[in-house]
Amino acid sequence: MTPRWFILTSLDPQDTLWNIERNNEQRVTDGNTAWRFFVPYRFLERKVPDELPEREGESLLEQGYRNPLSKSQVRESNAIRTTLRKFVFVEATERELAEFLAQDWNRLAVKHVQFYRSGERRRVSVAAKEMERFIAACTDLKWRFELFPALDDIQPQEEVILNTTGFRGEKARVLAVTHTKHGIRLTLALDLFSGTMILRLPDVSEKDIIRRTPTAGEVDHRHLIDRIQSQLLDILARVVLRKQTPETKAADAETLRDIYDCRHHQFADESAQRHFLALMLICASLLRDKEGIRQFTERVALELNTINAKSESRAATDTRTYLQVALFIATGKPEYRNAAKAYIATRNPHSEPLRQFVRLIRKNHKPTT
Repeated sequence: MTPRWFILTSLDPQDTLWNIERNNEQRVTDGNTAWRFFVPYRFLERKVPDELPEREGESLLEQGYRNPLSKSQVRESNAIRTTLRKFVFVEATERELAEFLAQDWNRLAVKHVQFYRSGERRRVSVAAKEMERFIAACTDLKWRFELFPALDDIQPQEEVILNTTGFRGEKARVLAVTHTKHGIRLTLALDLFSGTMILRLPDVSEKDIIRRTPTAGEVDHRHLIDRIQSQLLDILARVVLRKQTPETKAADAETLRDIYDCRHHQFADESAQRHFLALMLICASLLRDKEGIRQFTERVALELNTINAKSESRAATDTRTYLQVALFIATGKPEYRNAAKAYIATRNPHSEPLRQFVRLIRKNHKPTT
C-alpha cells in the first residue's frame, strides 16, 4: 500500500506526538522509513520559524519536511482557537496507522487517538499536493487564518472567489461582514480535505475577493441547539444515574467530542447564544476539559450577570435557569442549583428539557463523569 496523509485527532496531542516519535525510532531501528508528520498548531500559535528550510528545486514534502522546534518568534496576532491543537497529520499507510492506533497505549487510554472522519464516518486522507499547499499556508508568516472542523449546520451564504494567498482561485463562503471606519472586512470559510475541515480567514478585504451571484441561506439555530441539548441530556442522565457501561461510556465520549467541535459556533440571537453557551459548558464539564471549563464558566457567569442586571421576562428567566444549571454542573456551587430548583417550582416553565436538566441536578453533589 502507498503511504498517504491521514489526519489523527486526540484530546491529548502531546501524548500523540510522543508516541509517534517513539514509533519512528522503532521504525528506523527496524530499517524502515520514519513517518513524516505535520502539526499545524505549532506554527499557528507558538513555534513559528524565522525561515523555512528550503533546498532549491524540492518541495516541502520532498525535503522530508518536519516542524521546527524553534521558539525564536511568537506571533500572538496569529493565535488560533484551541480546537486545532488536537489534529496531527501523518503520512503512512492506512494499515500501519490502524495497527499503531490499536496498541495498548492507545486502546486503554481515556483520551485515545483516532482517525479523523468525514460526516459519512470515512477516514479522511489528504492528497500530497493538497497537503503541501496546506503546509505552505500554515508556515507563511504573513498570512493569518484559523482552522475549524466542518460544521454541518452552517449553510452557504454568499459564494466568492479568493483573489489572494496560496488559495487564489478557490471558492470560499462569506460567514460575516464587518463594517469598520477603514471599509468592509470579511470572514470567509474555505472547505479543505473534501469538506471535512473549514479554513477560516477572519480579516479579508473586499479587494481580495471576486464576487459571484449570491445565494441565500440561514443557519438553523434551533435544530443545532435542540440536537445538542437532547444528546447532552441523555449522556448526563447516564452519568448522574450511574447507568454507564464501558460500551456506552466510549460512545458517549465520542458524541461529546463531536458536540465540542461545535463550540466556536456563534448566534446572532442573544437568547440562542446564551442557551448554546450553557450547553457548551455542560459538554466541557463532562469531557473534563479544564481550560474549556474555565473559559465557558467565565462567559456563562458574565451572561448570567447581564440578565440579572435587566428587568425580567419569561424568556430571560428560562435562559437564566439554563445558565444556572450549567454553572452548577461546572462548579458544584449549591446556590446555582437552588436558584434553578426555585424557578421550576414557582414558575412551572413549559420547557421540558429545562425541567429534565433541573431534575438531574437535584442530587447533593456535582455530577461527575
